[in-house]
Amino acid sequence: MKNKIKCIIDSDPGVDDCAAIALSLYDDVMDIKLITTVNGNVSLNMVTRNVLHLLEKFNRTDIPVYKGAKKAMYRISPDASFIHQAQGMGGYIPPETVSTLPRGEDAVEAMYETIKQNKNDISVILLGPHTNMGNLLVKHPDVKYMINHIYCEGCAPYGLKTEGERWVNYVSFNVSSDPEAFKLVMESGIPVTIIPSRMGRELSNFTEQEVYEIGKINDVGRFIAEMYSGYWEPGYDDRRIATNDTCAVLALRMPKLFKTKKAYFYVNTTDKPGETMVEFNRLGNVNYTYKVNRKKLHKFYFNAIKKLGRFKFYEQ
Repeated sequence: MKNKIKCIIDSDPGVDDCAAIALSLYDDVMDIKLITTVNGNVSLNMVTRNVLHLLEKFNRTDIPVYKGAKKAMYRISPDASFIHQAQGMGGYIPPETVSTLPRGEDAVEAMYETIKQNKNDISVILLGPHTNMGNLLVKHPDVKYMINHIYCEGCAPYGLKTEGERWVNYVSFNVSSDPEAFKLVMESGIPVTIIPSRMGRELSNFTEQEVYEIGKINDVGRFIAEMYSGYWEPGYDDRRIATNDTCAVLALRMPKLFKTKKAYFYVNTTDKPGETMVEFNRLGNVNYTYKVNRKKLHKFYFNAIKKLGRFKFYEQ
């Protein structure tokens, strides 16, 4: 088999983050060199605890974890505990403490050193607010010449449809949490693939029946389904689970699942912070994903859970 894809996962776990990371830990294509955490879905301490809990359960504490930004670059950071629940893992309640400690408190330096050691041979997956990446670009601007690609989840370039064909909101959580950092990433010149919120919420979401089926696969499936039980996507008539962050990971791992268009992305940092607008242009600064093979994505997801059957989350 060809060499694995080296990557850094920068994340704010988060239900969808936890699911995406869990299914990546033993992937036969991905080589996770570093995981960094950022304040986002819940507090920095909680998201760090959550990912360390995952690594302990999956026996992957060899992957270094570094804590990153406690708040946005220039703003007061919101959180999304109203969706991810108080502990950030939906219906699953993690332990208050874990045995493993993060390697350090400076995610920016850890990212920089890891990227330098794998110059032009590493991609960064941004699953939360872009604060760590924004701080990295400010502190070490030369890093923009060393990163192979950035994959990120977030943005609603067409807004969120709330009534008929009327689009009234162009804001998504990851972008609006730190629009200045998002702007730095978009203007960095680094190749970027964007997975908009609609990709996970409407084009590749899981139905309530599919969540039930996930929970019956094995112990890992039960764990993921339990997280999902406290993570139903608001604003829809049915009960559905968004796969936003899984899509971001799979855009790196299985790019043929998605169709993309070149586009310019603009973000509002003034009167409507986090509002994103898109202009399709073959010379654009990002690859925008607009279509996915839902059937193949779901098949991959179910098979990935089956492969993790030896791991136990619950007492037997």
